[in-house]
Order: sequence, then structure tokens, then C-alpha cells
Amino acid sequence: MKKALKIIFVSLVCLFLVVVVAGYIALTQIDFNNYKKMIIGAVKDATGRELKIGDIKVKPSFSPVVEIKEVAFSNANWAKNPEMVSAKNIEISVALLPLLHKNFQINSFKIKDGEVNLEENAQNGANWVFEKEVKVIKDEKTSFKFEIIKSANASENKEKKSDSVLSNLVIKEVALSNVKINYTDKSNKTQTYSIKNFDLSENLQDNIDFDFDVNNGEYKGNGVIGALKLLETKKGYPIVAKLNVMGIDVSLDVNLFDALGEISFDGKAKALKFLGKNSGFNESVEIAFKGNLKNIDVVIRELKVAENVVEGNINCNLSDKVPFIKALLSSPKIDIASFGKKEKTVFNIGFVKSANATELAPEVQIPYNVFGLVNVDSNIKIAKLVNNGGVLGSDIEVGIGLNNGKAVIDLKKGVISKGNLGGKIGLNAKNQMLDVDVSATKIDMVNLMKVLKANTEAFNFLDGGLTDVYLKFNSHGNTYADLVENLDGNSVIVVDKSKLYLGNIGMLKGNIVSQLLNTLSLTKGNDELNMSCAVVRADFKDKKAYFPNGIVVNADKFTIVANGDINLENDALSISVKPFAGKLTETNIAKALSSLVKLTGTISNPKIGVDSANAIKTIVGVTTAGPVYLGAQMLLESDGSPCYSALVGTGYEKRFPEPKNVVSTTSEDVGKILDDSVGTVKDTTKGLINLLSGSFKAKSDKK
Repeated sequence: MKKALKIIFVSLVCLFLVVVVAGYIALTQIDFNNYKKMIIGAVKDATGRELKIGDIKVKPSFSPVVEIKEVAFSNANWAKNPEMVSAKNIEISVALLPLLHKNFQINSFKIKDGEVNLEENAQNGANWVFEKEVKVIKDEKTSFKFEIIKSANASENKEKKSDSVLSNLVIKEVALSNVKINYTDKSNKTQTYSIKNFDLSENLQDNIDFDFDVNNGEYKGNGVIGALKLLETKKGYPIVAKLNVMGIDVSLDVNLFDALGEISFDGKAKALKFLGKNSGFNESVEIAFKGNLKNIDVVIRELKVAENVVEGNINCNLSDKVPFIKALLSSPKIDIASFGKKEKTVFNIGFVKSANATELAPEVQIPYNVFGLVNVDSNIKIAKLVNNGGVLGSDIEVGIGLNNGKAVIDLKKGVISKGNLGGKIGLNAKNQMLDVDVSATKIDMVNLMKVLKANTEAFNFLDGGLTDVYLKFNSHGNTYADLVENLDGNSVIVVDKSKLYLGNIGMLKGNIVSQLLNTLSLTKGNDELNMSCAVVRADFKDKKAYFPNGIVVNADKFTIVANGDINLENDALSISVKPFAGKLTETNIAKALSSLVKLTGTISNPKIGVDSANAIKTIVGVTTAGPVYLGAQMLLESDGSPCYSALVGTGYEKRFPEPKNVVSTTSEDVGKILDDSVGTVKDTTKGLINLLSGSFKAKSDKK
């Protein structure tokens, strides 16, 4: 019995060797170059394109390698590149043993030094669409399947048997190296992807390991996907990958179900450094997702940027013509300081800012076309808004909607520096209209300056400082510049009774505020200022921002009223500033007249000079024959409630008392104003006479 088994075993081994050797001899003896014409003809008949094949050689081994040189597949006749696909070297390694089971197994399929040119044209043509229709003849008697990878052990089809050697084609590895892909779109713009390596290979679990490197590391990754035979089953088709896309690290773990039918999926993903590898924010996002090609549910487990965490749920409905996204997001805390520069910097307040600015808005077209690509209904809640631990805001809720090209930001509620925030901002892409109605009331400036760490030796709020901001205007236009130029409405900022610290404000350099204060000689001796009110009121109309006596600082030591406009088309300034410095002294008349200043130039390049027109008008009257308005009187006169006057017509003026006093222009009243001391009156009169004499002398010289 043992002898019989030994004979059988030896016979089988001999038979195996005969088959292997016979197959080896057959492969090495066949001259594949004889079949080139047949292959080229078949491709020509199927596609209408030319196929060129260079020399074909076989490298002898028990897994012979067929090497094909200089392969090229011609392009469409309208394409700019003569060849659609080319490769200098193709190697195909064939296994002999699977031939015993009538399987044709390719151990490896390698392409080296290749180029693929994919092109589209303005007539919606694509070079991968062939002029001749490729006909596929199905053989009902066979179960032919082309699989990139399939286990040789599972290659037999028990349900349908076939005598064809090609009834199962198995490829164990596909590898590309030094392959360039060029894609030219309809506008003739070309993108190039250089594949350093791309490798798919079967592992011991019959799954597929993959590894790729494109554009020198710009796109690279590795992982495992399931054997393609799993796509035919109802079981999950696994994809596990670690990718790096343009510096963003992504890990993916997902299962596909019914991939060849009604595909669905269930998985999770994590991304790092999605704001850029050098952002410094240590950002990451971790999500779970589930759905199909019509509806996707996403759970944001954690979105972290600079230690700020956002969580929430997103639903994407893709079944309609326009996708609809619904999102509910929340964060326990957002620290705005964490988004700043890592190095220590000086905080700049918006109204004490370098005048070296850019124009108000660029001539850049607003991308209205994207507003119709998706509809959105989202809600964002922020429990606390902080800055370096100080609470800036709380209980903030914002809705963001986009419906049929109409975008709305709804500030539903919120507390900002102990004040209330509310309002809406809308932008309609169809009529290119902007509508803003936003208010922030009772903002505590003392707290705001403290939390923002904006207190400096030059400026600070010591007490009071409750501030209201009202923005109500609309606009229209195709560019951002159009929206600014076509503003129609008003903006109002009102600061209530406050105690300010000016300190060494004269040391501020390079900004328009410091220039103005230095010109007005208000940078010394005013360390503490009791301000009854301040107003900035701008009316937008006819491509200008008008300030109808709309800039006011009403304090115990001086009052400033500014009147003028800003041209929203060219940013030109024309604002007159009239100071009122309290009672006269023996030295401040000439100084006060020189303090009648006018802001000119542009927002990016403002200029400050003496308002000579108002100065002369103050001294000599409207005409030389008119009444003389003493400069001292003009500087002393006040309507008693400049903040009320600045707000007339806005609806907010009633928060201040109406002005009651009217200053007389008689010399008797002027004398009463100047009764501090006889010396003061004498010196003041002398100063006025000298000024008047100089003015009239100038006029006489001209005559």
C-alpha cells in the first residue's frame, strides 16, 4: 500500500513537472511579435484608433515575464497631443501553476515611463469617447469576469462551469511608476499629475494593499481595500486608508454596501492640519458618516481649531436638483485670542488704526453663481465667546440660511460685552441686493477694552461707556466696490456718559486720529476727560457717506463737531472739524482759530490742514460788508446738545435733550462771554484787531 502511494505521488510530481516545463517551453518558444498585427487590427476595429507596439520579449523563468517596448495609442483627430496613451515599457508576469485549473493568472502588470493625455474641447467632445462604438458580445455559456485581483483559490465558479481558459482572469499586482497624466479642460487649461508610484497588490488575506505618491508627495497614501469579488456580495466592502492630500492628513475607515447596485456606506474619518501644515492652530476634525448617494448623515464628533471645539450634526439631501444641507452646530467656548498670531503683538483698535489702508472695497466680482448650487439651513450656538479667559460674549445663536440664491445671516440672540446683539444680513443673488439691519445695544466699553486687552497708556475707558451701534442700510451691485458705492441708509454709533483716560495720546504715531488730536492741541493736559456723549452718524446716499454734524465728542474740557462727507467711489475725504475749547484764555484765540481743521485726501492717504475758509468766515463774516463774527464767539458757541443735533432724523435723538440756548452775535454778548478778566479781554481784542488788520490788508493788496 505504501509502495502504491509512493508510486502515485511520484507520478503526480512528474506530471506536474511535465506540465510546468511544457508550459515554460511553450511560452519561451512562442514569438509574440507574430500576433502584433492581429492585436493592432482588433483595436482599430473596436476604437477607430491606431495602436503601435514595439518589440515583445519573454524573460524565461517559472513565472515568465512578457516585456513590451514602446506602446502608443493614438488620440482623437481634434486633440492637440498625437497620442492619448504611451508607455516605454510594459511588463506582464504570468503564473504557470494556475493553468492547471484553467485560470490565467497575471502575477504583476507594470507600466513604466508612461503618459496619459485626457482632453476635452469646447464642443463637449472628450478624447476618451471613441468614434466607433465598442461592441461587447456576451457568451451566455461562460461566466467571464475581469477582476483586478481575485484569489486563485476562489477562482472556480461552482454554479457555472466553462471550458474557456479565460473564464477567470486574475491579476495579482498592478504597478505604475513614472507615469504622467495630463488633463486639458474645455477652456484649454491643462493640469498635470506626475505619478511617482502607484501600486495595487494582493495580500495574504486576499485583500488589496495600495500605495501611491503623486506630484512628489503632494498626494500620497497607503491602505487596504477589499478584494473586488466582495463587490458582488451584500457584505461590506472595506476601505481603510491613510492619506496626505496637499499637507492634510486624512485617515479613512469605511464599508461600502451593494457597491454594484444601490450603493450605501457607513464609516468614519479623521483629518489633521486641514488649514495648512504651518497654520499653528493644531486643527483636527473627527466625523462619522452614513448614507447613500441620495442622503448622507454626518456626525461631527469633534472639530477642533486652536483648542476651540465644535460638535454637531449635518444632513445632506442629494435627491433634489439642488442639494439641501441642514446643520446644527454648537460650541461650549470660542476663544478669539487663540486665532491670533503666536508671537506677542500690540492690539490695534479699529478707530485708532494706521491710515495706510487699502481702498474701501476691491473691484472684485461677487461669486453670486455659487449661491444657487446648494440650499442651506444651519444653526450655530456658542455658549461663551472669550478672549484670553475674559468673557466677551455669551449665549450666542446665529442662523445661516441659503435658499434659491438668497442668503440670510440671522443674529437670533447673543450677549456681547454685556450688551445685546440682534438683527439680520441678507444677500440676494438674483437681484444682487444687500440688506443689513443689525443692532448692538448697551455694549460695555469698559469691559470690552479690558477683555480685548486694548487698554493702553494713550487711551482707556475708566467708567461708563455704554455704547449702541445701529446699522440699517441696503445696497446693490455686481462687485464688492459696487456694494460700497451704492449704500443707501445710515449707521449710528452712540456712546453715553463716560470717563476717559487720554494719557500720553500724543505719542500715538502713524494714524489719522493722532494727527487730528495733535493738530487740535488736545494731546496734553487732558489725562482724564469727562464725556457726556459721543456720536458717529453716517448717512449713505448718492455714492457718498455724509456726516451732517454727525461726528461729535462732547466733553467737559472741549467739544468737537465734524461735518462733511466721504466719496464712496474714490474714497476722497472732505470733513471740517470745529472744536470748542471752553472759555477763552489770553493765549488761545489764535490757537483756536488755527484749530479749525479740514480732513482732505483719501481714506488711505488723509491730509490734515487749517480750514482757511471757515477761519476767514469766522473773522470777517460771509462778505466784507457783512457782520463781523468774532473768532472767540464761534469757538464758544454751542447748541447745548450737539449729540441731539447729530442724531436728528435718525429716531435716536430723543435720548438726549433738545438744545435750548441760542448764542447772540451782539458785541454785548461777546463782552459777557469775555468777562473773565480785563486783561483777557484786552489781549483778546488786540489779537482780533491784529488778525482783522492782516486780513483786510491782504484784501487791499489784492485790489
